[in-house]
Amino acid sequence: MTRDARNSPITELTTPEGFRFDMTEDKWAEALNKLKPYELDYHTYYDWQLGNSKYAGVIREENFYEGKLCSYEIWIEGKHTNGELVSLSNNDISEITNYYKHLFKEGTKHLASEEIHHSFKTRVWSRGNMIVELLCPLAPDFPIMIICQNQPAYEIIENQKDKNKSTLTSDITPTVEVKNSLYDGSVKQVKEYLKYNYLRDPNSYESIEWSEVKRKDDGYYVRHKYRAKNGLGGYVVANQLFHLDFSGNVIDVTDLY
Repeated sequence: MTRDARNSPITELTTPEGFRFDMTEDKWAEALNKLKPYELDYHTYYDWQLGNSKYAGVIREENFYEGKLCSYEIWIEGKHTNGELVSLSNNDISEITNYYKHLFKEGTKHLASEEIHHSFKTRVWSRGNMIVELLCPLAPDFPIMIICQNQPAYEIIENQKDKNKSTLTSDITPTVEVKNSLYDGSVKQVKEYLKYNYLRDPNSYESIEWSEVKRKDDGYYVRHKYRAKNGLGGYVVANQLFHLDFSGNVIDVTDLY
């Protein structure tokens, strides 16, 4: 599917969310502004009409090639209700999945698979040069990820990133190995960081889930979901992305909702 899309002429310009691949960065910003962004839990959200409901989502990444939009990623994290973010339910996940299935019911190549290790069910649709990927969580506590790409242009961007990455990392030798434990999937450096530098009550910590460690040109990334007591003594569930440098130090923590 990816190869076919990469070799297709760029005739599909309108995306499922109403954007266009011939948008400039200014037009992209203008289109997002029309969605009336709002701040919630220190993030900028937009409301997306998917099926019969509106869902709160965050733009996590966008790429431009030769000044034109070529890809973007939306994380649908819940519903905006009375100033609060309400987590996705299984019915919400089904509604969003059915919305995209209906959009791509004709003239589209489709691939569905389950990646249990990453706790997502993946669906991919390809129409001409456009690829849309929907990553639906197997548990409703996690966001739905929507990835839309103009594959011919996106491929050029990714190839350039790979070249840059090779140059950036060629002289970098990690001094500490950051990896998942074969026993329970945990990451030693993150557990130590939580225990000694982060948690108010380390003894209340309970691991729920770990993602696979990913190495990038600026270090390692791993997502971890856990339960622990907050400053008021009540238990809360955190879902966070940890960024570690090549010495194994946690240098950034991002909350995922």
